[in-house]
Amino acid sequence: MEIVLSILSLLLISCLTLSLVRHDFWLYKIMEYPRLQIVVLVLTMIAGWFCFWPLELLFYKIIFGGLILSMCYLFYKILPYTSLSKIEMHRVDVRDRGNELKIFSANVYQENKEYGRLLEQVKNEDPDIIFLLETNAAWAEGVASLEKDYPYTLLLPLENTYGLLFFSRLKLERGRVNFLVKDDIPSIEAVIHLPSGKTIQLWGLHPEPPVPGENLYATAKNKELMIVAFKAKKCTSPAIVFGDLNDVAWSHTTELFRKTSELLDPRRGRGFYNTFSAHHWYIRFPLDYVFCSKEFGLVAMKRMPKNGSDHFATLTHISLRPDLIEPQEGRKADKEELREAREMIMKTAEG
Repeated sequence: MEIVLSILSLLLISCLTLSLVRHDFWLYKIMEYPRLQIVVLVLTMIAGWFCFWPLELLFYKIIFGGLILSMCYLFYKILPYTSLSKIEMHRVDVRDRGNELKIFSANVYQENKEYGRLLEQVKNEDPDIIFLLETNAAWAEGVASLEKDYPYTLLLPLENTYGLLFFSRLKLERGRVNFLVKDDIPSIEAVIHLPSGKTIQLWGLHPEPPVPGENLYATAKNKELMIVAFKAKKCTSPAIVFGDLNDVAWSHTTELFRKTSELLDPRRGRGFYNTFSAHHWYIRFPLDYVFCSKEFGLVAMKRMPKNGSDHFATLTHISLRPDLIEPQEGRKADKEELREAREMIMKTAEG
């Protein structure tokens, strides 16, 4: 039994070690995803070793020590997304409807045909803006009724799983579809007017993930995220970045994006809000995001019920509150991190 425990423990430690490698190859990046799952497995291995305590062989002691270090590192990475950590984005108790914004964001899964389930969610939640990803011509037709209540749109249905549909009931200005890295991977950029008349800068993203059969490297994804991170950093207006970023909250790239952009993550201190996979409870990661500048406070946030997609949709209700700027100073990138972010932009996208 000790041999079996040794093999399984070394396998877990190896997976964790691979996730520490700073390389764009998909194998290293994908190992950052299952932090929660590996925590459970590491704790199981530690419990298993206690059955043979005290450990006599030095080899077994080294393995046990490696598991303890792995558990400490994993808890360090996921702790900010639990209620044990400090809340990064303050909750707003006093309502100001003229400066509030409700964002409904969903990766609909292109092959999903249950348009009615998504439309019912939109009807029930009554968001101000809607961002739908993995949308093709069939989806554009299936949700076309949204244009009646959401007249401001940016629509680019595609058949490559990167189509997008953006709907807004709020006035849209300088709205456009961008191709920041590849000519078949779109994103949106726009300014919207709140009922109060104040304006907000938006970016909606769905970068290409590093997966076999599509792209073996995360270079394009990292490049797109850092381009937008610097745009947000330089933006003088309140800003929001949202969408399916195809990266987990605790990855090195997402952390670098958050610090470079100086945007806040409303989930920090509140929970994981895992959005993928909706089909398998044991394989779930936080892949869908809403990042906000420090002028915003959180009214409410929730993960929506299943709607036929492999992703859960999210609803984020925020309020523009300039008085929160000082209390909400987030972490900023240092010179070395800014240099790394610029290097990601300079790389040539592979795949």
